[in-house]
Amino acid sequence: MISLWSGLLVTYLVFPDILLDLSGSILYIFCGALIVFLVGLSDDLIPLSAWTKLLAQICAGLVLYIGGLRIDPVTIPLLGSIEIGGASLLITVVWVVGLTNAINLLDGLDGLAGGVSFIGAATMVVIGYLYGADQVIVLAYAMIGFLAVFLVYNRYPARVFLGDSGSLQIGYYFAVLSLLVPVKSYTAAALYLPLLALGVPLLETLVSISRRLVTGKNVMKADRRHLFHYLALAGLSPRTIVIIFYVLSAIFGLFALAMYYWDRILVFSLLVLFMVVIFVLFYIFMAAANRAGMRRQVSREQKSISDG
Repeated sequence: MISLWSGLLVTYLVFPDILLDLSGSILYIFCGALIVFLVGLSDDLIPLSAWTKLLAQICAGLVLYIGGLRIDPVTIPLLGSIEIGGASLLITVVWVVGLTNAINLLDGLDGLAGGVSFIGAATMVVIGYLYGADQVIVLAYAMIGFLAVFLVYNRYPARVFLGDSGSLQIGYYFAVLSLLVPVKSYTAAALYLPLLALGVPLLETLVSISRRLVTGKNVMKADRRHLFHYLALAGLSPRTIVIIFYVLSAIFGLFALAMYYWDRILVFSLLVLFMVVIFVLFYIFMAAANRAGMRRQVSREQKSISDG
């Protein structure tokens, strides 16, 4: 948090006009970041309940909404923009909470969350240039700066870790970035371009929530059944898994840029197909890993009986 905000402060002192559009919202962004950082730090020191962390994230979302960073209208691919009126508050808070937790769900392997975040931030820089959103460019560059240094020490085997205070805060900044683009853009793609840049963490979030709902598990309770866990159970090394996620993140970033340059219906159709393939492969890996686990359990029981 200190490095990012120090970078923004230096940028403001040297180029004050760049952050002029954020002058009315910067204090709210900082207050939301402080809330997320403090609750994450508290959880790192003394584990907090999921509901306590959720309440803090809701407060951060409310702070952003009050500061003028909100989703209204909602952008739906192929349909365009839809005015939502009073529902804007709820949708904005849910969006902020979802993205804030998305990076945290990926923080399970050395270099995974940090590397995917780096690729997402780099994509957001390009999107910022495409839409002429200087505030997006500056914030994304600030994220790239501290993520680049962090990855030097977080790559396998890691010497420094994000913790909840780091992963939740990165997710929060991505939520801010995604809200900044539509504020100054007037095209139907303004919201879901940033969304695609964060495709991997959002995919992980959707898969985790759907899996827990299907299996009757508590949606808010952490487990060891994420995408990267199943890839590990399938026999892939940590470095290989991280590379796979980097490639996926880059592909989602390319989809985001393709939405700007090419026919959106065609690109969106290819994206849906790509997502279906990812979901199918995940459930194949999950089924294979579960079968392998059952075989190991049976083998242990048979060995125990024979030893007895």
